[in-house]
This record gives sequence, C-alpha cells and structure tokens, in this order.
Amino acid sequence: MAKIKAKTMNTSIGQIIEPQIEKTILQQIEEMKASGQTNTQEFKQKTKELEVMLGIDTINPFGTNELDIFEDHLREITYADMKKLAERVGINSNYDRSSLKTILIKEFKSVNKNNRRNIIPNTVQSVILDPKNPDHAALLKILGEF
Repeated sequence: MAKIKAKTMNTSIGQIIEPQIEKTILQQIEEMKASGQTNTQEFKQKTKELEVMLGIDTINPFGTNELDIFEDHLREITYADMKKLAERVGINSNYDRSSLKTILIKEFKSVNKNNRRNIIPNTVQSVILDPKNPDHAALLKILGEF
C-alpha cells in the first residue's frame, strides 16, 4: 500500500503543494523492471530488501532467489564460509575456491530455476472473451459460461 504525504502549503509564495505518493517497494521494483534497470545496484538493493521482508533469506539455503545477488555474496564471503554454504546445501565442499564457487553457482541455478525473478511475478493481463467472435463463443461454450 502506498503512503500519501499530507498536503502542505508553501507560505512564502502561498501555493498549496500537492501530496506526493510514496511508492511501495513492489512498485519501485516493477518500475525498474519495466524501464530495464534490473542490472543496477539500486535494483539489487530493493530486491534484497524485499527478500528480507518476505523471509527468502531465511527459507532459501542460498539466502536469495536472485543469481546476481548470490554471485555478489560469493565474491564477499571467505573460503571457509563458502565451504559451510556448500555443506548446508548438500554438496561436497572439498574443492578449491574457484571450483567450489562454480559448483555453488551451478547448484544455485538448479535449485532456483523456477524462483529467480519470480518473487514478483509479472502481472497477467486478463483476457476478455467476446461472445460475438466465433472462436471465443466456442471457448465460452466449452467453459460453460455461455
């Protein structure tokens, strides 16, 4: 739900300033997706915030559903933490750092193939069936709505 700031009056010039609607994190992410800003640091940060709100960081053993965020995390953690992560997700941790990183990314993609970029599914536009259209009429008859 968007927050609305109250109307204020600029007393120096006597103007009423219209309220500004603060966008929810979902709206901000949707706008960024629509404008193609999914590779920005701001998008990653907003997605992280949303995942924390939804509890993705606690229910997903990788801590995220987003590959970009997971790869950033792998760059930041120590080799020992990477080994602990491998054990937590059930893969052999006895590899060198670069091999383990590659294996973790492959496992992440396998486990999260249906989750990534789906924490906010794109809205599906509803289909309006026209009973005057013969194809639509046949479908409506099949569906029992005619």
